Amino acid sequence: ANREMDNVVLSLDGRKEIHDALRVNYAGNGSYDRVVPKFQELVRARGGSRYYMRGTFTHRNPDFTKDLFHMADLGFTQLSMEPVVCAPGDPAALTAEDLEIVKEQYELLAKEMLGRHKEGRPITFYHYMLDLTGGPCVYKRVSGCGSGTEYMAVTPWGDLYPCHQFVGEEAYKLGDVWKGVTNTALREEFRSCNAYARPACADCWARLYCSGGCAANAYHASGSIRGIYKAGCELFRKRMECAIMLQAALAEEAEEA
Repeated sequence: ANREMDNVVLSLDGRKEIHDALRVNYAGNGSYDRVVPKFQELVRARGGSRYYMRGTFTHRNPDFTKDLFHMADLGFTQLSMEPVVCAPGDPAALTAEDLEIVKEQYELLAKEMLGRHKEGRPITFYHYMLDLTGGPCVYKRVSGCGSGTEYMAVTPWGDLYPCHQFVGEEAYKLGDVWKGVTNTALREEFRSCNAYARPACADCWARLYCSGGCAANAYHASGSIRGIYKAGCELFRKRMECAIMLQAALAEEAEEA
């Protein structure tokens, strides 16, 4: 992995009790004690090369910053934490009350990151990586992640899907590794799915930061890749507010120095 991969993504949900609630082995036992030392070894061996320690927070831990800071205390400084996406009736689903807690957590995280930066022990949070002076090109701002066109997911049995979140959805199978992309109509549908193809995005100030959002989340929430995942949109806008605040504060600090 260290020889071939520019970036490695590792899955850890944070505190032991949070991680072990869902990340279990075939015997049903939590995996925290087994994976953490291996992750630490891999990150040390990367010698500064890129990685992300990525977790998912659920109804169990809307106070997810405790898990992020726990991972930082374990020595991981390149961090990402994603809100769960699942059916509303799922026990893991975030409630309306959870969303308000999560918004407060995003603000707390931005302030803590600014404090840690001033103390000389910075951490990186994937969703706060924002370039206020340039950023992605216009094409990327409009097209987003490029699922189904610029990259695909390949299953162990060779089937091709727009991304890993569509695996198993037969209507979204693009082809296979032997014949290539045979469902060209689907590929074109994904090619035309962008920030301007979603009616619900028309008046959103953040649409060129998220490029219309995740097609898979939109599909699972609305039944269409041109729909939106409303809770995800709400949280994304809050993340952008906090990211802009953080980058502006860092820029001001740099000017004063």
